[in-house]
Amino acid sequence: MGFVDKNNYPMINDEQKIRIPLSDRAKIIIAEDMDVFNVSKTSTFINTVFHNFKSEATSSVSLYLQQREIELDNLFSQTVPDSTRKKKSEKTIDELYPQTALDDASRKKAINIILNAEAKKILEQTEKYVASKGEGKLYRINDKNKEYLLEECEENRFYSRPGQYVRSVIEEYCSLPFIKRERIYKKEVYDIINRACTEKRILKIKADYYGKEQLFYVYPYKIVLDTFHTQSYLVCYSRKAEETEKDKTTASFSMARVNMPAMLTKTFYLSKQEITDIENQISRHSPAYLVGKTERIGVRLTEKGKRSYQQRLYSRPERIQDLSSDADDIYVFDCTQLQIYNYFFSFGAEAEIIYPEELRARFKRDLENALKNYEKRSCDE
Repeated sequence: MGFVDKNNYPMINDEQKIRIPLSDRAKIIIAEDMDVFNVSKTSTFINTVFHNFKSEATSSVSLYLQQREIELDNLFSQTVPDSTRKKKSEKTIDELYPQTALDDASRKKAINIILNAEAKKILEQTEKYVASKGEGKLYRINDKNKEYLLEECEENRFYSRPGQYVRSVIEEYCSLPFIKRERIYKKEVYDIINRACTEKRILKIKADYYGKEQLFYVYPYKIVLDTFHTQSYLVCYSRKAEETEKDKTTASFSMARVNMPAMLTKTFYLSKQEITDIENQISRHSPAYLVGKTERIGVRLTEKGKRSYQQRLYSRPERIQDLSSDADDIYVFDCTQLQIYNYFFSFGAEAEIIYPEELRARFKRDLENALKNYEKRSCDE
């Protein structure tokens, strides 16, 4: 039985609201993630995180220990059959350190020792989550989570109130790096896309494309992390809805921005050449910049600009060594205009686009517009 009092009365009221005093750090993380994932209500966000994360969170102490016990029991029950061993001249680690199955009593004792040690550490952490200061607010728990907390959940062994348990799960979520939080919040999206990659199924995805929402037919390849493991991207071939399959080209979609895709029954096939092409693109460029054609781009850097280029590693385009000249201060790149714009625009006067002309004109126009804001402010004052 879940969170009920000694009279078997539910510890969640009819309005389905529970008090969750979140820490200041958790509030900041939640606000940032809600902005990234375009969520307007905190209660909606909390319900989604709790539903998706509760089965994996160590804050679900009872569930974690049950799963861990099964893992340890399987581990300690294993033996290494003699028939699997190699010749003496090819000794394996199993031959050097033979594995033998423990008897039932020894196995249970070993498992209990490990579980007790892990439980102690987990409870110390959950106590910190629950005890940390925070303003308590009421949040509505949706029907699915309410049913779990009142009927299926066994965490009342470790928490006196459902709000403490939910808070601990949310605080644990907020302690994780963004790349892991993204996978938790977008779990359904990840599940659908991973299935589509495995089954070679076409996806329909609505996405913002140069400021306008458009519909794309997507031929998914795989989900790839960026160089610094801070964001994930669906690397694929795609085409606009009004285009034909012959028009499909390499592309990527930020997983943080992908809303629930529709998976079609229609399957697809990528040729060896198409797979080679997309793998080459991934190896040469950040997965964030597979949209748009690559081209030769020249950038003149000041000495300060060169130092900044050496220090700013995130999304940095790789210069073509044979074509770049430190003497002329011009670095040459083979990438998309979008990558150059996003990386070098913040360099300001330390970077000058030499070619192509259209990109040079874009930098000039946007820098002039930025200057107008400062000039207008000075005049108003």
